[in-house]
Amino acid sequence: MLRAMPSQTVKVKVKVQARARSLDRAIQAVHSHRPDLVFLDLQLGSDHGSALLPLLPASCAVVITTAYSDFAVSAFDAGVRDYLLKPIRPERLARCLERLQAPPALTPNTPVDSGFWLESTFSEGKDFVPFDEVLWVAGMRVQTHLQLQDRDPIVLRRPIREWEALLPADRFQRLDRSTIIQFRRLKSFERVSRSLHLLHFHSFEQTLAIGATAYRRLRELLAE
Repeated sequence: MLRAMPSQTVKVKVKVQARARSLDRAIQAVHSHRPDLVFLDLQLGSDHGSALLPLLPASCAVVITTAYSDFAVSAFDAGVRDYLLKPIRPERLARCLERLQAPPALTPNTPVDSGFWLESTFSEGKDFVPFDEVLWVAGMRVQTHLQLQDRDPIVLRRPIREWEALLPADRFQRLDRSTIIQFRRLKSFERVSRSLHLLHFHSFEQTLAIGATAYRRLRELLAE
């Protein structure tokens, strides 16, 4: 049993049914226990943890745990609800568990001049998110990863096309079918390989990985 204690006292009980250090053991555990929630390490023994995603029940929520700052966007298709960076802080784990109890969603009450409203992960209220705090949105199909300046990243069931309509075109640019960035917050970029570049943003440590298509669009924007 786990007790989560974030900024306001909240008790969340979790029954640990199994642990696995390899992909084979993880598959056996899934078949034996049919879990409601899986904390999935992207490094699962000698295998990549994402290999387990297609084998999980459709009703199973997934939280990625990883020591790497870039997030595997393709995991959204398998129902990933959140991700935790190692070392995992107790208060971050507590927020994650609360989100699983009450998934966030955008509200239709959206002022287009300065920001939008987001349902709070800690109460039944709403939090106002200024556009200036949004660094990027990345995702696939109906789920997206919202990265904010001073808050933990949030996974939402909202397709990228709706974000494109919501975010001001004079501040945000869509680089490819799954990536939107706040262009004026971009600090620099670096080449990792021919098909992979990392974007650095002002006053923010985490980088965003983009592919060849997004990089070509980025170069076009820089040339304008």
